[in-house]
Amino acid sequence: MKKIFLLILSAIVTCPLTAQQQFDITKPMFGEAENDERLKKLTEDTRKMALEQFGNIDSAVFNRINEAWVLFCQNDMETAMRRFNQAWMLNPEFPDAYFGFAALLDMQGKDAEAIRFYLLGAEKDRQNRRSIACYQQIAACKEQLNDLKGAIDALLKIRIFIPADAPYNKKLGYLYMKNGNNISALEAFNKAIELDSLDATTFYYRASVHQALEDNLKAIIDYTNCVVLDSTYTAAYVNRGILEMYRDYYEFGKQDFETAISIDSKSGQIWRLLGISKLSLNDREGACEDFKTAKELGDSDADALIEKYCK
Repeated sequence: MKKIFLLILSAIVTCPLTAQQQFDITKPMFGEAENDERLKKLTEDTRKMALEQFGNIDSAVFNRINEAWVLFCQNDMETAMRRFNQAWMLNPEFPDAYFGFAALLDMQGKDAEAIRFYLLGAEKDRQNRRSIACYQQIAACKEQLNDLKGAIDALLKIRIFIPADAPYNKKLGYLYMKNGNNISALEAFNKAIELDSLDATTFYYRASVHQALEDNLKAIIDYTNCVVLDSTYTAAYVNRGILEMYRDYYEFGKQDFETAISIDSKSGQIWRLLGISKLSLNDREGACEDFKTAKELGDSDADALIEKYCK
């Protein structure tokens, strides 16, 4: 029964159609052929199948919508369009299908059509009960497909509904950072920390942005805030140690690398950095021991240091 339900739309492609009866299953709302009598008959048959399989139309619609988002994230846009069309056919009042149509049109570069379907989705969801969930899906899929701008745009729409939400501002900052827009990332992280000052990862991300902008003192402060909130945050110790080394505070750098190794003793990179800090403090013997440990743990960059300082 399920197989019949899934294939019912594909069967119509092979049937002869008159010019008045043609509709396109690869376009939103079947090319907007709602008044096509044959589509009306297909809709009636599909709803009967859905009731037999799922027991009610709502369950069938959610099944189609969920499959559509999975396919969208997998970059199977044609099949995703079919699933959104099936959901629309089962319940044309359900907002998710319109948001799905809009997202797919976005990916095709059809901006004007996408905006129209976003507006249709919003019109069907006046209480904003589905809009946030849909934009979440769009952001997640577009990030997975490396469409960072599209993911950012989706998160910005979510922020319209819930501006005072720390996780969305944090995620927005992360995507800005990933996309190379450090100034916007900093603004988003500032907002996230204003809303939630107890999230270690947000401080870590903001420190990374400060570091990228070469504002090293602010980066050190935020890496410190990070490890105060989470004393096991290895990367924060490592990055703070590197910045301390840049500032010629080799003892502080050494302490941070030692703390990081106490958390993760299998990282060859950290052993190498510890060795460099010891070398800067004129402890060549200790440095060489650390370089050898780094090499044993697979850090290929240790070879040149061993060759230069440990022969």
